[in-house]
Amino acid sequence: MERNLISFALLPLSAVYFLVSSLVKILRKTEKISKPVICIGNLIAGGSGKTPAAIALGKVLREIAPDQKFQFAFLSRGYMGDGSKFVALHEGKHVAKNVGDEPMLLVKTAPTFVAKDRVFGAKQIENIDKIKLVVLDDGMQNNSLYKDLVILVVDAKIAFGNQFLIPAGPMRETLTSGLKKADLVIVIGEPNKDLLQKLSDKKIVRALLKPTNLESFRGDKLMAFCGLAYPQKFFSLLRDSDLLLCEEKSFPDHYSYKEQDLEILSSEAKQKDLKLITTKKDWVKFPKKYQEQIAYLDVELEFLDKDLLKKELGKIINYEF
Repeated sequence: MERNLISFALLPLSAVYFLVSSLVKILRKTEKISKPVICIGNLIAGGSGKTPAAIALGKVLREIAPDQKFQFAFLSRGYMGDGSKFVALHEGKHVAKNVGDEPMLLVKTAPTFVAKDRVFGAKQIENIDKIKLVVLDDGMQNNSLYKDLVILVVDAKIAFGNQFLIPAGPMRETLTSGLKKADLVIVIGEPNKDLLQKLSDKKIVRALLKPTNLESFRGDKLMAFCGLAYPQKFFSLLRDSDLLLCEEKSFPDHYSYKEQDLEILSSEAKQKDLKLITTKKDWVKFPKKYQEQIAYLDVELEFLDKDLLKKELGKIINYEF
């Protein structure tokens, strides 16, 4: 999002957003649980790569502590959930429309719980003896729960957009306040000089987002669709991977697909002799019938500075052994 007449016109609403969020932070009490909490968050409204970063971080935690006695769990607020106070996810039992798309991806890496109230959810996990660490998916802007380590995820291409607060821009809080909270920054992609300057006083872990099943789509004419905050990230990744992208279709971020949507996409693709491709984050929301018909591009995050990440994580979990 660039600075233009529309964004400047929306600045008064951004001022209201700032005042309300600041008041909430002042009035809200911060509570601490007996187990360490690591928060993986972002400063913009979607598109930073937070979920792949959380999954990759979970794998690094397993490398650091392969002992089965050490277990961690993800805690997510969910998105468009069913309002349940505290839900322990089980693969095959829960669906994305009830608990959110991100938790459905996280649960494949570690036990995952969903709670609208982060403190309540953290306290429930605190009572589970075998879980020694809580990884909070999102929550940088919520100060109700004390975090022992705050990791900020930044996409190098998007960075902080026009740096205006919602709705004039993508920022969920000011850059100054956000960077002040961050103990560590994961930068996905190649950062430019401007971004490096903004992060000059921060510990940075570089990372790359890599597709893992590209060969499944080689030679196919593709119709790509997704419901992301920045759909062009997905489409650009397909093109940069030398796949034959013929059509693009975008849906709103966190879109809840109806069967009619998927049927229309399938029919159109068949008519044009194109193969449908989407993101795994979208795919987990489809009914099983369409999951069998529609393919997704699988990606994983690769840390280029894993030793630094392990060192910072080790400071948090070391006393658990």
